[in-house]
Amino acid sequence: MLNHHAVILRVYLYLILLTIASAYMGSIDDIWSSEWQGLALTGILALTVIKGWQIVDVYMELKQAPALWRNLLRGYIVLLPLIIGFIYLVF
Repeated sequence: MLNHHAVILRVYLYLILLTIASAYMGSIDDIWSSEWQGLALTGILALTVIKGWQIVDVYMELKQAPALWRNLLRGYIVLLPLIIGFIYLVF
């Protein structure tokens, strides 16, 4: 039997590490003035998608939910960073 509290704690620590990693990537001043800014933006947005996926599956407990609702939220998680990245690149 899987301990639900252990899973939540493990994902919580995982989310903290991903947040620290994305904050560190965003805080590097040299990266935003170089040719690496696209890679940094992609990395930060990818970490955002991974964090959102974990929140939907673990904290919202939609892993066993009907596929329609789970996929709608997962689509939102993917679509929002794509829109943010597009806006960043256009403007």
